[in-house]
Amino acid sequence: MLPTINEAGNVGPLIHALYEQFGKTPVIVVDGGSRDDTVNEATQAGGRVTENLNGYAASLMQGITESETTWVLVMDADNSHRAADAIKLWEAREGVDLVVGSRLVKGGGSSGSAFRRFLSGTLAGMFATFARLPARDVSSGFRLYRRELFMDAQPGAKFFEVQPTLLAHAKLKGAKVKEVGIFYHPRNAGKSKNRIIRYGVAFIAAMFRLRRQLRHGGANAKKAG
Repeated sequence: MLPTINEAGNVGPLIHALYEQFGKTPVIVVDGGSRDDTVNEATQAGGRVTENLNGYAASLMQGITESETTWVLVMDADNSHRAADAIKLWEAREGVDLVVGSRLVKGGGSSGSAFRRFLSGTLAGMFATFARLPARDVSSGFRLYRRELFMDAQPGAKFFEVQPTLLAHAKLKGAKVKEVGIFYHPRNAGKSKNRIIRYGVAFIAAMFRLRRQLRHGGANAKKAG
């Protein structure tokens, strides 16, 4: 499942690469209102394209709920996630409910400036510890979800803070989470839609909210026990 917005030049090659790795497994593309050739390119490559104009989180949840498979692989469509790494997540699925493609465990890493690596690495690890989440790379969107476990998720998020929110959902459900090392690459074509300040504020707010949520959820579980 690929959330997209203005990913012409990226989404088509990724869909072809996924078919090479997994055969004719359905590829759902949830487009957020692209103004370039993304929709046509995805369709021509064999993707099933639908639309959601309510933000990244809504697109992600729509893709999960509209899938008809036991597992749903979610990737960024800008070339930062590679099909060759996707097979690693697939092979790690036994005995778990969520596999996270991680830049912060053995075999993982990322390109870019030292400052960006600091943001994605050190801060992500700090957030994971602070909010008591079950994975270090809390912002990674490269994931393999056991679909049934997340059908009732109501993340209450709009942007990329949906990623740690779904980790919290998994923890409250008692799900087993595993991280697999992947490498985060620079995009092939187009411009980055990452707005560090805007998304950063939402992300930090989510961390405090999730810390409270998990603390109260854990307390309620102890009372029930």
